[in-house]
Amino acid sequence: MDRLLLLRVALLLILGRGVRGYSDKTVEIVELVVPESPKVGEDVTLTCRFHLVGSNHRLYTVNWWRGKDQFYTYKGTAHTNPKHAYTFSGIDVKEEASTEESVLLQNVSEETSGLFKCEVMGEGPSFRTAVANKTMIVVIPPSQVQILLRPSSNPPVYHIGERIHMNCTAKGAKPRAVLYWEINNTPVNERDVQPRAGYEDHRGRVTSTLSLSWDPPAYFKDNEARVACHALVGEHRTTSTKDIYLDPASSAALNHLYASAGCKLSAAWTLLGLVSLLLNRRLL
Repeated sequence: MDRLLLLRVALLLILGRGVRGYSDKTVEIVELVVPESPKVGEDVTLTCRFHLVGSNHRLYTVNWWRGKDQFYTYKGTAHTNPKHAYTFSGIDVKEEASTEESVLLQNVSEETSGLFKCEVMGEGPSFRTAVANKTMIVVIPPSQVQILLRPSSNPPVYHIGERIHMNCTAKGAKPRAVLYWEINNTPVNERDVQPRAGYEDHRGRVTSTLSLSWDPPAYFKDNEARVACHALVGEHRTTSTKDIYLDPASSAALNHLYASAGCKLSAAWTLLGLVSLLLNRRLL
């Protein structure tokens, strides 16, 4: 009986050591880098940094998935060819540039979008595993961002008492571009902005318009204003700018001087004032 009891105790100690050995081994994903909104046509690097905890804990595999599609495997136990890539719609892996911690996707498209998952597995017999995932949506910036003035003139010159109207249109963005105005690098007042109805084509690409109107001399600096319209899609910004001018001869004081003499300012005076303004700008 004593001998049988000793055998049981010895067996329990051996099993206990084995359990502790397995439980001491864990896998931790330290960082998962998946760009949220890359631009169509870009190359994108996905990164999964991990840490294997435990004595002699070696890597078994790293697997990358997009939804149900497993598109990349790195086998830590393979010495000759540890990498293997699989091709799916929107997934084109540059295998020679990929490693155990990163995968390079070439020329991403709308079809590339989805939920990306990194799965890291330690070597057996425990096969400890860690999983992390992030969503990536490939965006399409607008094909064109354009500022249109009403009325249009070249160069665009305005007078005090004449309301300024302009539209900014961003064409063919997916998803819809967020439009906003700045004048002389300063955001405009919301009361001067009017959203317009946009439209979506059969591919889901959206054309949107935002209007801006105000009464000069507001926003002008030294009779000049640089108007900028920004179209933001994901992290990508497309900008269009337009320089407009305020007729220097239309100041209230000068108007009052000529009005008291029963005169009106001629087009020649307006043109002369503008030429003087532009020449001064160049000399400065």
